[in-house]
Amino acid sequence: MPLKTSPVALAMRSLRSGFAAIAFFSLFINLLMLAGPLYMLQVYDRVLTSQSSETLVALTVILGGVFMATGLLELIRVRILNRLGARFETRAGTEILSAVMRRRISGKARPGELVANDMSAFRDFLSGNTLIAFFDAPWVPIYLAILFIMHPLLGALGVVGALILFILALVNSSASQKPSSDATEARRQSDAMFNSCDNSAELVHSMGMTSDLQKRWSVLQHATSNFKTRATDRVATFSILSKTIRMALQSGILGLGAALAIAGEVSAGVMIAATIILGRALAPIDQAIGQWRIFVAAVGSYRKLKGILNDSPQPDQRTCLPNAYQTVKVNIHQAGPPTAERATVAGLGFTLEAGDVLAVIGSSGSGKSTLARLLTGIWFPQRGGVSFDGTETDRWNAEELGRQIGYLPQEVELFDGSIRENISRFSTQDDGDAVLSAAMEADVHEMIMQLPEGYETQIGANGAFLSGGQRQRIALARALYGAPFVLVLDEPNSNLDATGDTALRRAIHSAKKRGAIIVMMTHRPSALQAVNKVLVLENGAQKAFGPKDDVLRATTRAVSSVPNNQTNETTSNDNSVEQPQERSVR
Repeated sequence: MPLKTSPVALAMRSLRSGFAAIAFFSLFINLLMLAGPLYMLQVYDRVLTSQSSETLVALTVILGGVFMATGLLELIRVRILNRLGARFETRAGTEILSAVMRRRISGKARPGELVANDMSAFRDFLSGNTLIAFFDAPWVPIYLAILFIMHPLLGALGVVGALILFILALVNSSASQKPSSDATEARRQSDAMFNSCDNSAELVHSMGMTSDLQKRWSVLQHATSNFKTRATDRVATFSILSKTIRMALQSGILGLGAALAIAGEVSAGVMIAATIILGRALAPIDQAIGQWRIFVAAVGSYRKLKGILNDSPQPDQRTCLPNAYQTVKVNIHQAGPPTAERATVAGLGFTLEAGDVLAVIGSSGSGKSTLARLLTGIWFPQRGGVSFDGTETDRWNAEELGRQIGYLPQEVELFDGSIRENISRFSTQDDGDAVLSAAMEADVHEMIMQLPEGYETQIGANGAFLSGGQRQRIALARALYGAPFVLVLDEPNSNLDATGDTALRRAIHSAKKRGAIIVMMTHRPSALQAVNKVLVLENGAQKAFGPKDDVLRATTRAVSSVPNNQTNETTSNDNSVEQPQERSVR
């Protein structure tokens, strides 16, 4: 089977016509650049000898027209470059975002990895002046050839100068690559620490961690500055050396031209024109050296983007399947996080039917959150499977499976936007009725209408303008959006007050009544009132499963049979089945 081409590579291919247009305009721009040397040649060799004012005026008018045409072509070339950067981001951006999310789910993401910065850096490279130097570089031999036509010694001096600058460019590339790479990695770590402090500002302040974290970030920032300074110093050294050599070469060719003019081998006009042409020939090399750091960073960003897409390729298209509406069957022999070395749950086997409400109880680390991720198709078992109406979750198209699932995770995440957009899962369809239905089922409609702009209220990043309970209730409405067949609620009442707890029970009853299957990971006895089945997990294994009364009765007898000194350790506050809330996400 042939390998799929990377979306980044496909996006670059889509820019070919734009690159061809830039090359086309560069051709005429560089041809028109010869007008300046020709003008000087004519002025010195014809106007000064003939003393003709009319010839000078005519040449000046022509040169003015050439400069206007050159400026127009330059403007068009720059505008094309700007659009190429935007086109790349449009073509590859969505695929990169999708790959980043798949990479995060699979556990391959690196802490502090800022892929958006890499995409922005490569776009800026495509839209910037650095790329122009590479399109002008093929004209260097042509300018040198013109110098040879003027006189072999002038051409030889030009070739020597170009070779010196080219060698400097190679040395610059080799000398700055390692410091630039180190600076990028140090910047990643520094930015990760900065963002962590920013996102957890309240925690940092409340626990007196500010000064220590400031010191930690300062150390990382110092390392970043050192590496960046080292890389910048090396690039600047070669850039200044390049400019110095270029200025010396231009003065040198002027002196050589003067010597040849004195000897009668060239005219005075050739002396001046050769100086201008040499400056034009060396300019792309000099510009490339000055912006080499940007080029190296862009190449690194491009490789990272390709690497992310190669590590997390787009899954194959799945056949559209009818929605499930009957059963959920769990038969897991071994499962855990994708990158885990050992299983966190094993030996799970049970079946749920439409209208079942299952409570999953167990101590922290028993595997409740792992089971939640397996039921929602975030993770897949290494051995065994989870199936809806007989079809395992890894056979479904991810989007189709997601529309049949309502998931309320332990750590609620909302997005910067309106309440309506968050409840509708940012659907692009006109779905006001479905949003209202989900809000009513979650019993959150009245709360929303008390907010300043109702459903159009902007909640800020991660619901920053809402309380913890409000965020959880909005997330519950999002889980209920579209009347999903399976509801997975991981500690759904952890941030709810009595009113919210009542609303949650009503929502569960409503979903049960329409035939949904509800799975709750919980430790609160109040949540058990709404369930008809209970699953007890212990150390990632299934300890008990069945009707609520039977499981609770058996669990109570098991606890009662334990000696007193052990009973005190294993029982919890008021009820033997109440378990500590699982705080760590597994």
